[in-house]
Amino acid sequence: MSNKAILGTVKFGIQDYGFSSLKSQAKSGNLLNLAHKYGVDTLDTSPRYGNSESVIGEYHAKNSYIFKVCTKVDNLEAASLSSEKRIFDSVVNSIRVSRVSHIETLYLHQNEMEIISDDSITTSLEKLKNSGLVKKIGVSIYSAEECKFALESHVYDVIQLPISILDSYIYSNLIANNSINKEIIGRSIFLQGILFNRKDIKNKIKQSKKVFDYISKLDNLASEYNIDLITMACSFAFSLTKVDGIIIGTNVEKNLLDIINASKFKMTKELQGKLTELSCEYKEWGNPRNW
Repeated sequence: MSNKAILGTVKFGIQDYGFSSLKSQAKSGNLLNLAHKYGVDTLDTSPRYGNSESVIGEYHAKNSYIFKVCTKVDNLEAASLSSEKRIFDSVVNSIRVSRVSHIETLYLHQNEMEIISDDSITTSLEKLKNSGLVKKIGVSIYSAEECKFALESHVYDVIQLPISILDSYIYSNLIANNSINKEIIGRSIFLQGILFNRKDIKNKIKQSKKVFDYISKLDNLASEYNIDLITMACSFAFSLTKVDGIIIGTNVEKNLLDIINASKFKMTKELQGKLTELSCEYKEWGNPRNW
């Protein structure tokens, strides 16, 4: 399969994350075996994701294959003298718990400008990279302002941002047509599952009418081009040329296989153009923090 796929592990530790709370789930070991079988070599995790790092570590302890592990650091304060110790301690613990020799990409799990631009924080991140405990430094962003800063910063090697047929605003306006010297990782390709689990949209999203109006346009396109939504969503995300990796968040084996198969589909340029035109417009509801 495409080597762009990264398995997100939030549901290893938080099963009801997002709009899906399926009771039928894979044993983590089976899911990781399946991911490895289909060419997924990288996991995205965080200390914030319950016991997901421990689950990864248990798998590594019992199997010869070791995944690349990307994790995050959290609970930082701007201009704090404790930043370096907090970051170091968090990384050392993630390495220990996940049972890896180093962290592939360490992301800041906070996206506020005062955090991602803080000198004490960025200096600490660079020290970790120089020490070999961390291979790459990343930032997980939500806004165009944050993305612009990360693109211009010499500190960040990787930028993780939301990319989907519902919302490609940041990618389309700042990444797609520009020269980029950063690794770009897409997340939220189903926007926390709202594309397929619609019954709670009205209760959970303030701008629910706009969301339903937009999704109806996607339904019409899917019908017009005789393509199912999961294939349309995955094919669009995986086809973006400036994207180096796509995070797949699931704890269900069938979902993982469906996404793997859907990512291989090559949609027509006409459909891709229509989806880009729709998704590139700014939407307040495109950011789950506005729900």
